[in-house]
Amino acid sequence: SQQAAGYVLVKIENTRPQMIAIGCVIVTLCSPNLEYQFINPTTQVALFSLCLGNCSSIQKLTWNVYSGQANSSLWILFNQTENWFFGTTSSNFTVTNQLFLQNPTVQFWKFEVVYSFLNETSTSALNFVINQPPVNGSCLISPLNGTTTTIFNIICSNWFDKDGIKDYSFYGKIIFRNSLTFFLS
Repeated sequence: SQQAAGYVLVKIENTRPQMIAIGCVIVTLCSPNLEYQFINPTTQVALFSLCLGNCSSIQKLTWNVYSGQANSSLWILFNQTENWFFGTTSSNFTVTNQLFLQNPTVQFWKFEVVYSFLNETSTSALNFVINQPPVNGSCLISPLNGTTTTIFNIICSNWFDKDGIKDYSFYGKIIFRNSLTFFLS
């Protein structure tokens, strides 16, 4: 092994940067999980930011998107040239689900807002992890066909999700004889 000695000069500045709050517009779509928020890859992310304190001298506001990897503190700035991002220079920022659907290998995302003032910059960020779907289960429906008055039984079993299963949703399709299709949820 090698050893080295050195020194560093430190200049301490007494500054009080503005505090920036950041959060999800629809709280139920961002379930907290320790340092990350769970996000369903089929939904969009809608965030808001607030400058707390004396914020009269805001010069610029910018949102940045980063991708990351498990067990790494390295975040890579994501190229935001796609039209999946709305409000990149406003306090409200939305990312469509296409970001997640077109980048299925990325599990970790960071959304950062940067407020630039006359003499300082303040940032705040939220980290997200893609919520993985349940696995290994199956569902049976009986009967397989019917009418609007038919009572259907649906039995689902052996589903596993390491984060737990909060609820179940059923999506059905009704086809009428005149070829109109409706979806139930």
